[in-house]
Amino acid sequence: MNKYSIANTTKEQREKFVAEAEAINLLGAEPLTKENRDLLQTYIDGENELNDLRKMIIDKYKK
Repeated sequence: MNKYSIANTTKEQREKFVAEAEAINLLGAEPLTKENRDLLQTYIDGENELNDLRKMIIDKYKK
């Protein structure tokens, strides 16, 4: 995931990555919740890495 790390990407690139992932998600998965969209926005804004988001989302559903 180093290719997608905040240090190696611009905000515009992160916006594109997230938009592409959301488009793929629409092909057959459940729509993203507002909470998960908000978490993805923290990646776009450079606040959290994708690995951190994945852990947060998994932990949320483990409860």
